[in-house]
Amino acid sequence: MKKIVQLIVGCTISALMLYLVFGDANVAELQASFDRIVWWPVIPFVLLFGVHYVLRSLRWRYLLPSPQGEAPKLRHLFDSIILGNLATCLLPFRLGEFIRPLVFTRWTDYSFGAAFISVVIERFFDLSMVLISFFVIVQMLPDLPEWLHVAAYSLGAMSLALLLFLVGGCLFPDLINRIVAVCVQPLPDSLAGGIKRFAADLVRGAAVIKTPSRLLMIIFLTSLVWITGYLQFQAVLWMFPFNQSFLLSVALGVFVALAIALPSAPGFVGVFQIGCVAAASLFAYPEADAKVYSLVVHGLTYLLMIIVGFWLLAIHDLNLFELKKVAEQGKE
Repeated sequence: MKKIVQLIVGCTISALMLYLVFGDANVAELQASFDRIVWWPVIPFVLLFGVHYVLRSLRWRYLLPSPQGEAPKLRHLFDSIILGNLATCLLPFRLGEFIRPLVFTRWTDYSFGAAFISVVIERFFDLSMVLISFFVIVQMLPDLPEWLHVAAYSLGAMSLALLLFLVGGCLFPDLINRIVAVCVQPLPDSLAGGIKRFAADLVRGAAVIKTPSRLLMIIFLTSLVWITGYLQFQAVLWMFPFNQSFLLSVALGVFVALAIALPSAPGFVGVFQIGCVAAASLFAYPEADAKVYSLVVHGLTYLLMIIVGFWLLAIHDLNLFELKKVAEQGKE
């Protein structure tokens, strides 16, 4: 019953976001925007898509504990990430976050727990980069509403707190666990226990970044991951004859990243579009073109993920729905 409620809520939010974006759309203006598109930037978009996920694979290797034997192959890291993202595109409940480490453990000696915690830590680094990018964007755009500046400073402080938590977990694990234990005391025992266990797992997982050189490499690769992500938004901007600034590309990437954190239907339908349109509005981008842009960039990303994902399923002789069943059992 809980899963049904989650699915209904997600689909309702997606439908609402789509209505907010396209409810008052002028079909003739949307068609005119489609007619103005040039398609050659699809080529750099596809190339950037590949580079982006190779960089994500390289970074994941640094986030995993040191192996007992041979280091994980880049191919296995890459394929696991793509198959996890494919599951997120097609399946409800964001099972891709569980399918990714599940698939990875089939090809390596890592446990599911170690692989899953590395994915969680990766999300911490990604979130920090998104929040820092948001802070930078707000500082560079004049005449923004005051609430956006307040949000930027708040999110900037949050990114600093996340980084301190990870570094603190490396250097002072016992202290971090004690702080968490004190903070959750007012909560019900079942909830407090779950938070403490999760924090302890994070602290253990964060031990992989204890070496300064390793931490610097993770930060460097995280920067490259997000730069190539922003460049994918830039490539699609080149299809349209309006503002093609890199700052707008960064804003699009940041707003989409924040928007897809909301519950939604599989594939982030609706929330992806609202993120694009909201970012474009800060730059006085033509509204009809922003709406079409949101469909094009989402559609290209979705299509590439499906093509590459199903190709990987075929060559590895895997079935997405069998992986779904195993992931659901593990999640429970």
